[in-house]
Amino acid sequence: MSGGPSEAVTDSHRLTTTTKKNAASHAAFPAMLHSSGKMCAQHQQFYHFHTLQIMKFSIKFLLLAVLVGALLAGCRKDSTDQTDIVIPPVPTVKIQTGVMGLVVDETGTPLEAATVRLGASQIQTDENGYFELDGLANEIQPFVRVEKTGYFPSLVSFSAKAGQTGRVKVSLRTKTLAGQITAGAGGQVDVPGGGSIQFAADGFVDANGNAYSGAVLVYATYLDPSKSETVSMIPGSFLGQTTGGETQILRSFGMIHALLESPAGAKLQLSKPAQMTVPVPADRLSKAPTEIPLWYIDEATSIWKEEGKAVLDGSVYKGQVSHFSWWNCDDGFPIIRLSGILRIGNAYPYVQIRITRPDGTTATAVPSASGYFSGGVPAGETLLFEVLNECGEVVHSQTIGPFTADTDLGIISVTWTSDWIEIEGTLLNCDQEPVTNGYVQAWTNGQAPGYFPVHVNPDGTFSGIIANCSGTDVSVIGYDIDALKTSQTITQPVEPRVLIGDVIACDVQLTTGVLIEFGNGTEKFINTATAVVESTPTTPDIYRITTIDDQGNGNKVNYEITLLDWNQNPANPLWGVSTQHTLFGQPFYYTINTQGGTVEAIQQGTQPGELVIFKMTNVILTEIPGNTTYPNSTITITAILQ
Repeated sequence: MSGGPSEAVTDSHRLTTTTKKNAASHAAFPAMLHSSGKMCAQHQQFYHFHTLQIMKFSIKFLLLAVLVGALLAGCRKDSTDQTDIVIPPVPTVKIQTGVMGLVVDETGTPLEAATVRLGASQIQTDENGYFELDGLANEIQPFVRVEKTGYFPSLVSFSAKAGQTGRVKVSLRTKTLAGQITAGAGGQVDVPGGGSIQFAADGFVDANGNAYSGAVLVYATYLDPSKSETVSMIPGSFLGQTTGGETQILRSFGMIHALLESPAGAKLQLSKPAQMTVPVPADRLSKAPTEIPLWYIDEATSIWKEEGKAVLDGSVYKGQVSHFSWWNCDDGFPIIRLSGILRIGNAYPYVQIRITRPDGTTATAVPSASGYFSGGVPAGETLLFEVLNECGEVVHSQTIGPFTADTDLGIISVTWTSDWIEIEGTLLNCDQEPVTNGYVQAWTNGQAPGYFPVHVNPDGTFSGIIANCSGTDVSVIGYDIDALKTSQTITQPVEPRVLIGDVIACDVQLTTGVLIEFGNGTEKFINTATAVVESTPTTPDIYRITTIDDQGNGNKVNYEITLLDWNQNPANPLWGVSTQHTLFGQPFYYTINTQGGTVEAIQQGTQPGELVIFKMTNVILTEIPGNTTYPNSTITITAILQ
């Protein structure tokens, strides 16, 4: 089933429904760690921050925030200054957790319809690049995998405990074609941004391990770890595992990400080693070791794994790699753990924590909605601890350390000043009832796009503080996720406390799509769905709904779902359902068995531009390939009539 349409399957069943209810959907939230700066003169150490966040959304959000990061410091090892703290291998313990976040491109523009996966659960971002998702994750390093057609995928780790939810901000890099070679001949491909890859002749296999002899498309990018604007695109949290099983925090001297594909979009891999050349940032070259470990990202855990060595040749590292994903030239070192709670007055707004080492190297991280942060810092150094608001202004500064053991800083309380604005209001739906599943964006007119939402309580009320970025006005927009509606923008003058009043989410239509709630508690959201209706006086109304599940790399499924009311009676409908799918490439897909289930017409528009919402409950889904079945599943379809 590769390279084009390959299969169509149709299943038809009659079902009945007597009730109508609102559909459910999902959205999301952001936060992540960035690092930049110079290399140090003595120690090889590196910051790794995590945050936890606890928030209460009405739809089972387990909230907790991320502070994953890396202080890319650099110097040669000096055994007289080295603190020998060995961290044991990372155990694999699964926890039920959640994550909310924001997905943006290199310029910070929110990306709609990016697919976010947490364990077996997945969802797509809304028009604000926002998502929320629950699932099973590794207790030591939970992470999400984020993909969107036209961009390199990314793995972003976050801090979490069972029953809580992390917070991440994900930056995706545009997927750039570096070059094309013939598998039989091999050859060199120069990597955009720096570096190159030399491929061996007859050195490729397809996804099934079979020898591949056709054209090879090489998508590749180089990331300079010394630049703060690129660090947020680096996967994982620089948590690494050596060949001896020791867990370390890594510092990078350069990295390359490469994807290999056939012209039809099929994934390829190496069967023979490739020679990789990685430039060393100019400000780190004088401290670069003559030999350095190579690390690849384990996409099953988001932890870097040591494999092989690279040798310094002038201003570049050269080494052989056995396969392709992310590869990193790093040295590692042990850490101690630092934790605490940060609050502004009695509130916990979105802020960044910035830690600066004596050599000027910095790392930033975002605390949780409850102000909690926890992570690793270098032992034996005096550190500068700063708090920055969303405007990038320092609102608090203090000196901490040096530390020789794990340390809890307790509560760090920052005085409330005019740098902050308190907002209060109530989010209501079209029926003037409280929105129980939604969020509010608030910003001043001096603020850049990419605002972190304000929490909405189960009774629809919201209260929070935002940064005043030298603005004169405060603007607010509310989002009703269940009804797929937004409010108009409400603007009021800046004051220390702004009472917004009622925010009515009853205007702009939000993203359409298909929400699949599997019987095992996981979810999948297929973004965007369209519908047409065929109606005559003598035949039942027929709704034909089309949605495309784009899984990237040329793999996608085109689903067509047809529903008709055999009774032609809205008060007592008898819905028949048939499904058909067309495959492109090698995607996974689902067959639907609706026998024994019910179908509800929640909203039944008839004119172009109107909304149709259908909900199928107690259906059986089968995932192909694998034939994994999911009984007691629910499918909610939200589409716009064309």
